[in-house]
Order: sequence, then C-alpha cells, then structure tokens
Amino acid sequence: MLSRYTRLSLALTLSLPCHLDAQAVSDSGTFVVLHARDTVAVEQFTRTATKLQGTLAIHASKATSQRWSAVIAPDATLPMIEVAVHQAPDSAGMKERITQRARVIFKEDSAAVDIVSGDGIQTRLFATNRGAVPYLNLSFALLEQAVRRAYASANRSQISFFNLGGGQTVSATLTPLGTDSVQLDIGSVRYHMRVANNGRLLGARIPAQDVLAERK
Repeated sequence: MLSRYTRLSLALTLSLPCHLDAQAVSDSGTFVVLHARDTVAVEQFTRTATKLQGTLAIHASKATSQRWSAVIAPDATLPMIEVAVHQAPDSAGMKERITQRARVIFKEDSAAVDIVSGDGIQTRLFATNRGAVPYLNLSFALLEQAVRRAYASANRSQISFFNLGGGQTVSATLTPLGTDSVQLDIGSVRYHMRVANNGRLLGARIPAQDVLAERK
C-alpha cells in the first residue's frame, strides 16, 4: 500500500492537452514504475530549455492517463503546470474522455489552481513555499525536475513540493549517497535515486514499498 504522500489522488490533477513546441528537444525518455514485479505506471516525457511535458499512464482496472505540460524557469522551477486526466474507453464504441483539467500558476508563496470538471470551473488559492515544485504521484520526470531545481539553488539539501493531489506543501530533504546517488525524503517516504552530475535521474527506488522506477 502506498503512503499518503505517494498515494494516487486525482482531486486536483487536471489540465490541457500537451503540444510539443518548436524548440529543440534536449532530453526525453520513459520511466517504467514497478510495484514488486508488476508494472503500475509508465511515464513518457520530453524536455526543452523552457518546457517539460509528459504522459503518465496508470495501469489499473480503469486505465487512466495524466497528460501534463509545465513551463521551466531559468532557476529550474516550474512556475506553471497544466494537467489533464484522461479516462480510457470502458466499453466498445466509447471514446477516451477527459474527466478533469487544471492549471496551476505559482507566484512567490502562493499557488492559484483553476479546475475544470463536470461541475464547472473552480478557482482556488493555496499557500505554498517559494520555489515549490509540483508533485504528481508516480511522476518521476517531475521528481527529476525537483532534483535539478535543488542542484540549481544555493541550498541543495532542501526541496519544497506542492502536491497536485491535494494542495498541500511538503518539505523534503535531499542527501548525497556517494558520487552518483541521492536520498530524497518526502514526509515519511524515502527514495533512493541514481543521478548524473546535472541532476538527470537514471533510476529510483522506494525500498519500504518495493517500488522501482526504471529509465528506458
């Protein structure tokens, strides 16, 4: 069972479809997330100098994918992110549908969230920490961006996350483990990550939960 900080929550995740801009792609890849030996999610992502976007497919009884697109600032923060929750067809002849959309804009110590769902449009304002990085459960591309953010800041040991699945802000600690690994503690959840010097995430584990993320 995943903990409350890694438990999948779609309460706030929503957004617009992602379209790759005309910039040169500087990085791309796929993270395959395993729980024990079972694949629970697959995330494909693309990065340019100013944009990070991806599709996170959740393997469950009702196949759900979350397509997200974020703006990358010069300090490696993500001042804006859009997320769209897609529901796969549940019967023959039914088309994929978007069940929720949202846009989150970060400004100083606040996050403005615009939500579009079957109930209409809602706007909520949350308090957060300056430079907080969006957290989307099972998204290792966004976790990689958090490590890049830490490497670009004066204090490489502290990261703030804004949980897209509930609006909470969580403080995390980043601790070096040798020359090519770091330990990331988000609340009670501990990640062991293999990283390159520039913060590129090569793979990760959550030992206590038997969760493994492999980069392809």
